[in-house]
Amino acid sequence: MVTAKALNIAALMEGNAPREGGSCKAICPADLGDSGIAFVAQPQIPPHGVNWALPGKCVHCAKISFEKCFLDKVRLGTSVPF
Repeated sequence: MVTAKALNIAALMEGNAPREGGSCKAICPADLGDSGIAFVAQPQIPPHGVNWALPGKCVHCAKISFEKCFLDKVRLGTSVPF
């Protein structure tokens, strides 16, 4: 959603109409001490909506790895959205 907003702001600054729309999808790992939970939410028109959660220590490790990778990209100035 932030990428869509940034592209729309750039289009407005160039004098063009905004054309990008957000995806309204959420993929979120939450760290809970030594464990964690990851959830996915795609709030689309039912019955196509998807909501699920995955608990476990693997989520905790994945979040630590993601944070290290993200901070390295920010420090180097090579952060690019997916």
